[in-house]
Amino acid sequence: MVLERIISLKTAMRQPAWMFIIGGVVSTICLVISYFIFQSSVGLFTTMLITIAMMPFMVNLIRYDEAREEEIKGIEKMNLFQRHKDVLKVYIAFFGGMILCMSLLYILFPQELAEKIFNDQISEINAIRGNIAFFGNAEKILVNNTGVLALSFVFSFLFGAGAVFILAWNASVLAAAIGIAAKSIGGVKGLPVAIMVFFPHGSLEILAYFIGALAGGLVSTVVMRKKSPKFWFVIKDGLQLMVVAGVLLVIAALVESMAMGL
Repeated sequence: MVLERIISLKTAMRQPAWMFIIGGVVSTICLVISYFIFQSSVGLFTTMLITIAMMPFMVNLIRYDEAREEEIKGIEKMNLFQRHKDVLKVYIAFFGGMILCMSLLYILFPQELAEKIFNDQISEINAIRGNIAFFGNAEKILVNNTGVLALSFVFSFLFGAGAVFILAWNASVLAAAIGIAAKSIGGVKGLPVAIMVFFPHGSLEILAYFIGALAGGLVSTVVMRKKSPKFWFVIKDGLQLMVVAGVLLVIAALVESMAMGL
């Protein structure tokens, strides 16, 4: 794959800043292609193209992480995040670059063009706002986000790194929300304020989805191997990661509901 010719797994894990740049470049290229070929649903097809572009790399990343758990002596003595911090850094860097770049594109595009390109994401934002306004509590937010977490785990478990689609879609929705907020308060100058509006709960939610995707990928990989000497150790790791992700979503729901005055 072209991406793996540009940056190796080891380089990505040692220098995740490169993945931040790649996240912005890949999302921009996919958005441009979608605009010219799939104009009826640019946002959705952008997400699909990002998934196609990143799937092989992310599958290999999860396999590498699982294999490392098998090979490194004394890894059991490390805490949960020490074992998986490098992979999480890659996820955070890539999708962070994607979010920032797509937010900037929304701000810089003329309003009509921005709404056309991000129409799918805007529809999702309006649906989320409607649900929150109607139900008006942290429990509803938590139920919605738990559903996304479950999908992240299941997609990653069934398809190796299939959660890339869920992650890319939610990152694009967050990017559109940040872009809308920034554009309403001064454009690029309003971007830092817009980011801070969504950062407290948005960062926790996205991190939880990353952890869920990692958990699903690890469990999927070790189940396929079957005879792994650390089968139950990896399974336990996956369960612990899901517990951590669940706790993050509870905190995120409380923070979001308080921020909205619910």
